[in-house]
This record gives sequence, structure tokens and C-alpha cells, in this order.
Amino acid sequence: MGPTVSRQFRPVTDTVLTLGATLVMGMIDADTFLNHGAVFVSAQTGNMVVFVVKLAEHGWGAAWVNVPVWIGYFLGCFLAQGLSEHLGQGNKRRQMRWLMLLDVGAYTVLASLQTAIPTLWLIFGLGIVAGYELTVFRQVGGIGINNGIMTGNTKNLATATYRAWFDGDRVARSKQRRIAIVLATFILGCGVGARLATLTPLGVLWIATALKLILLAWLFVPAAMENPDR
Repeated sequence: MGPTVSRQFRPVTDTVLTLGATLVMGMIDADTFLNHGAVFVSAQTGNMVVFVVKLAEHGWGAAWVNVPVWIGYFLGCFLAQGLSEHLGQGNKRRQMRWLMLLDVGAYTVLASLQTAIPTLWLIFGLGIVAGYELTVFRQVGGIGINNGIMTGNTKNLATATYRAWFDGDRVARSKQRRIAIVLATFILGCGVGARLATLTPLGVLWIATALKLILLAWLFVPAAMENPDR
């Protein structure tokens, strides 16, 4: 796929994938925090804070559960970087289909095994998936987004807001809007995840898998349909 076609679909496709991944991350973080020992799988700053607090107050026996998810997250980022560089080079859409297919497969396996494997291995696997997603799906309208690091996004929102309001920067205004959408999407995901974690603890991962399947289906929408004017 040449550069022109890539520009045709990337802003819309990357936005859909990133917002979808952000929504799911919020859901999973809420679920693992409530149902799996106060662990965050995508928000590693929060995960480290919880780890240190547990360690200081209750010792290693309570804190160690937060370590495997960090290791998994690291491995997921590492894996995604390698796959992004070697899968479907020269064809962005084909590359993203393979990457999303792996993502859906991982969620399906974890959802299927969630009652059969120890919590330690479940959150380790979810950590891998979170790191993978944060490395692969990170564009909203062509703007890079830290879709699992809301501290950085809040800072970027504040600076973009200043430049938009006081400097009259149109690019900053666009960035402000897109970051705000990402923050709102993550918050929505957390709210949905918290509710589902109470209503159907075993259903959260299956719902996340279904959402990922929808995103995979999006990648089979013809590129021209995303920009019909072209």
C-alpha cells in the first residue's frame, strides 16, 4: 500500500483503534483493581504506587502480586515493538489486521482460562496485553496519545488548552479536543468496568473480547469508505 492510501485511512483507523483500546483498558483496570488484588494492568504508575503502599503497610506477601503485571507489561511493549517492525511492512492496513488479530486471540484465551488459572497468571497475561496495546494503538487523528498514561495526557491537555486559548493556536485546539476525548473514553471505560466487575466479574473479559472483535472488523472496512471525498 503506497503512502497516499496510508494517509487515506490512518487518521480515522488509528483513532478508532486507539479509542477502542483506551475504553477496554479502563474497563480492565477497574476490574483488576476491584477483583484481582488492587492491581492496574495498564496504569503502571498507579500500579507501582499501590505496590509500594502494600509493601510498606503489609509486607511482601501482599505486595508481590503487583510485580508480575509490571513484568508482563514490559514484555508486552517489547513484543509489540518487534511485531510492529516486522509484520506486513509496507502495508499498514495488513499490519494492523495481524496485530489486532493477535490482540483478539490473547483476550479470547485469557477470557476462556480466567477460572482455570491462578490470578497471578491472569494478571500477568493481562499485563502483556496492556503493554502490547499501548505500544501498537497510540494515534488519535494523527496525534500521538499516551492512552494508558492519563497523568501525561492531563499535562498535555493543560498545555494544549493554554496554547489554544491564549495563543490562538489552531493545532493546539485540535490536540486539546482529541486528548479530552481520550481522557473521557478512559473514564467511561473505568466506569463501565467498575459496574461490570460487580454485576458480572467473569463477563468483563468476554465483553472486552467482543469489543476487540468489533475493532478487528473495522479493519476490513475498505479504506476508501473512511474518506469518501477522496
